[in-house]
Amino acid sequence: MSKNNTFAVKRIMREYRELKHNPYYAIDAAPQAENVYEWHFTLRGAEDSVYENGLYHGRIILPSDYPFKPPDIILMTKSGRFSIEKKI
Repeated sequence: MSKNNTFAVKRIMREYRELKHNPYYAIDAAPQAENVYEWHFTLRGAEDSVYENGLYHGRIILPSDYPFKPPDIILMTKSGRFSIEKKI
């Protein structure tokens, strides 16, 4: 593992610990056990919106040089706003 990858993995795991320690009610996310660069998330629709009571599943693909390059975000559930299985 390169030095850059080691930094990325440490950063990713630190962010995961922070998310678990300080959860946000509308979002749940976690890295895949076999690949910390791929996360799955569930997003709850905002109250008082057309998305209220909706649950939206997606993936976050982090680059190996994270956080210096942004992740790809891919929705897996139809929302009426974004195409599924496509990068946002």
